[in-house]
Amino acid sequence: MRYLLLVPLISTALSLKAWGSHREILDVGLINQGRLPYFSVPTEGLYIDILDEIGREVGIIFRYRFFPQSRIRHLMNHNLLDVEPGIAEAWRTDKLEFENSIYSHAILTSSEVMVYNPKNFQASPDTRFLMTLSRCSILGFSDLDSLKEKQSNDQKIITEIQLLQMLKNNRCDFAVFPEDVVTPHLSMFGLRVTNSIATFDLKLRLTQRHRALLPRINQAIEKMVSTGLMAKILMKYRGSDD
Repeated sequence: MRYLLLVPLISTALSLKAWGSHREILDVGLINQGRLPYFSVPTEGLYIDILDEIGREVGIIFRYRFFPQSRIRHLMNHNLLDVEPGIAEAWRTDKLEFENSIYSHAILTSSEVMVYNPKNFQASPDTRFLMTLSRCSILGFSDLDSLKEKQSNDQKIITEIQLLQMLKNNRCDFAVFPEDVVTPHLSMFGLRVTNSIATFDLKLRLTQRHRALLPRINQAIEKMVSTGLMAKILMKYRGSDD
């Protein structure tokens, strides 16, 4: 009798193990120096919480891998990564990126600001004036349309902390950051920001080969929004529900 009871239990356990082992694994590209509140190394942050919840809903596993930003773009273009989170469609317009990208529903919005050293200005500078000056930016990041034609003297930096140090040391005049990324660092480096110069809907960027997963991913995002879970995650890491 005991043997007969064990048979269905063992069968169920094996079935669950088999189901788990066949869950699709998608590799997610994240910047290797971290970018709070979005993510840190090792895996923590609002992107991680959002993706883990989507994975539970859809039945997939997201595996987090860390690279420089320019490397992430290269790997996505050649199907060596599957997901790049927190991307606006306007940022990925190179031919390969355009052809090989699909996007989820928006998971949050991002307000972009210009960061500058106030010691270099008698009064708060106008954004149009700042755009005529020298800029530092991250290698692999996309430029805002308003800046593309005006900056011939860009300095490309590897990490955002290096970029902030460059601003502090007057090696360039301004940089563009997401407001929630740069705000915690302003007092440490003695920097200030302008009002928002652009707002973007940030989405999950997937390669075309995962198009079949997109409807289920979008359903999971919709569920997170409707149940209030998305707002809870954003409040946890940003102090606001977006």
